[in-house]
Amino acid sequence: MTTRAVSVTIDEYLFAYAQAEVDAGRAKSVSAVINAALATRAEADQAADAAVLAAVEAVRADPARSARVERMTAHLLNRRGGGSVAVDV
Repeated sequence: MTTRAVSVTIDEYLFAYAQAEVDAGRAKSVSAVINAALATRAEADQAADAAVLAAVEAVRADPARSARVERMTAHLLNRRGGGSVAVDV
């Protein structure tokens, strides 16, 4: 895996946490803590994106679901005070 050196600014309490992880032997370095946190965030974001895409495909594959989504969207917009939105599913 390729690595890249960067300079970042983090909140003091986050640095203290990362340093405590190193001091306790749970991480090799502050960079390792940051990398692990970013990797976890990236995996969660990718999983969420995949779930949304799967839901959209499920709606597109079922006209009854598509109509239900449109009705639900219209209902929610009416409860918020009107307006309209184009829903492309």
